[in-house]
Amino acid sequence: MLKGEFGWVYAKALEIIVKVGEALGSDRLVEITHAHVSGVSYSNIGEPGLEFLRDFYRERPRFRVYTTINPGCVDYGMLSQVIDNKYFSKQALIDESLVGMGGKPVFTCIPYYHRPPMPGEHLAWGESSAVIFANSYFGARTNREGGPLALASALTGFTYLHGLHSLENRVARVLVELSPLIDNKPLSLAGLWIGENIRDIPVVKIREKPLHEIKALLAAMAASGSHALAVLDGITPRETYKTEIEETITLEPSDVEKYVGELPGLGGTVLGYIGCPHTHPEELVALKRLLEKYREPRRGKLLVTMPPELASTYSPLMKFLLSRKVDIALGTCPVVSVLKKKYDYMLTNSGKAYFYMRKIHGLKAGIAGLKEIVESIYA
Repeated sequence: MLKGEFGWVYAKALEIIVKVGEALGSDRLVEITHAHVSGVSYSNIGEPGLEFLRDFYRERPRFRVYTTINPGCVDYGMLSQVIDNKYFSKQALIDESLVGMGGKPVFTCIPYYHRPPMPGEHLAWGESSAVIFANSYFGARTNREGGPLALASALTGFTYLHGLHSLENRVARVLVELSPLIDNKPLSLAGLWIGENIRDIPVVKIREKPLHEIKALLAAMAASGSHALAVLDGITPRETYKTEIEETITLEPSDVEKYVGELPGLGGTVLGYIGCPHTHPEELVALKRLLEKYREPRRGKLLVTMPPELASTYSPLMKFLLSRKVDIALGTCPVVSVLKKKYDYMLTNSGKAYFYMRKIHGLKAGIAGLKEIVESIYA
């Protein structure tokens, strides 16, 4: 393959993997079973990224393993009043290229919703929040890859054997305990602090939490730091990591206070945002319960982003949310797209959205639970 016997696209793809592996000190490849390709939004990669993908696609190669696709920059449901579809035609070319090579058009940052990985399974995933969830929740093995390398692995079926693909590198050295006062707050707060302040792989002790809270915790860690694995005490499969605890830290409310922000005042436009990473059905059910006593927003807009598949699978739930004037965007999110208007303030349950939206869209932001977000928009 590397010598070009399967064509230049496969040769170039494997060359990318080999060069990265050699730079990191790896001496061999490992087969993967699932690639997740990120860096596919036109608003992020622009013309150079589009042409890179089109050059590959013109040769009509095919992905050699199960491959899923990250969100693009358009609302595939065409209903959102928040997401701007200005790059629709450009995004369509990107999607045509990836789907034409064999990618599954899931357009989501939670590919584990479509295919949960197994403990010890080798993956090549882009998208930081998906990577840390695969390693920490399922015990799979993937490094935090960039979009081009995940694409190369999809084409070849290989990645380099290094980093979190080896058990000896999956060693947790810091124990993080949450004080009861923090454990009752959104876990995104703890995730932002851990990502910003801890460099080693941590063991995080939390009480039993719903999946969407764990998803938010891990995504926040990956956003504010470079984490691709956190050992969740009692959750991460035991055979997929080692522990050599050298330090114990207890998080207190004062440690995370700076991320809370203030609830929006009476003036200005407010965007409530849920779905970064994309909402899981469990989270949508919780949101429905909170919205049942309201009819429509009293101020601002509540945006929910989710995988396109949820719209058809849970159509009665979608109809209910639309009846409450919830803005639903499918297959995208504000982190990888353009907003139609400027908002003065964003309130979210996502540490990842808090981290990126302030940088990308210049929003003032605060973190709150689902109940507080709904009440700030509807009550």
